[in-house]
Amino acid sequence: MFAHSISKTLSAGVLSIVLALTAITPTTASAQISDEDAIAGILALLFISAVVHHSRNRNDRSAHVPEPVPQPRNWQVLPADCLRSIDTRRGNTVRMFTQRCLTNNYRFTNRLPQACHVRVRTENGQRRQGYRARCMRNAGFRTNRH
Repeated sequence: MFAHSISKTLSAGVLSIVLALTAITPTTASAQISDEDAIAGILALLFISAVVHHSRNRNDRSAHVPEPVPQPRNWQVLPADCLRSIDTRRGNTVRMFTQRCLTNNYRFTNRLPQACHVRVRTENGQRRQGYRARCMRNAGFRTNRH
């Protein structure tokens, strides 16, 4: 991008110099052009056309600039203390971020994906609510554990 602006500046500068030189030269009523003036004019036109040709045919996209790796936003970092493994009545184990812990320790509970919300019953019949850990990870959430 920077090189592109330099070539535009350079071609604009050359054009202004050529126009200034043609304005300075005395104008006479004679129709004769000296050989030196003709050669200088042809060289100036060739130089300008080369600069324009170069600026049109240059491929700026060839220099690949790697994009920065996106970092998780602060609201996508969940407290690791809220991650629990809960044994259910059916004998399964569910890894989830518990609702009560998130409500107490996380400010952005309104941004959590409802598709990850789960309700389970524990072995002793208690009802627990929260968000499945794998679903949250797939939705772009991480824990503050390093």
